[in-house]
Amino acid sequence: VMDGFVSIAYAAAMGIGVMFSALPLLAFQGSLALLGAVAGASLPPRTVASITATGGLVLLGLGVNLLKLRRLRVGNMLPALVIVPLISHLIHV
Repeated sequence: VMDGFVSIAYAAAMGIGVMFSALPLLAFQGSLALLGAVAGASLPPRTVASITATGGLVLLGLGVNLLKLRRLRVGNMLPALVIVPLISHLIHV
């Protein structure tokens, strides 16, 4: 929905090319949503919770950067999205 509203503003400013970018964007975002739904259904709740918590901390870092409170290298936090669920799984086995 948000992408739809933003694309209307972009189309007004940049022309019809914005409309042609909608199909690849729909395919990409749709595949990510389907992958997330399948992965979420097959993962234990504690793993989903650890991924959600880690993602929340990454978003918090992005917010700190946007507010210019401190410069955090959020890209360096991305491996945690893989490492934290593995550690969580090892702890709870």
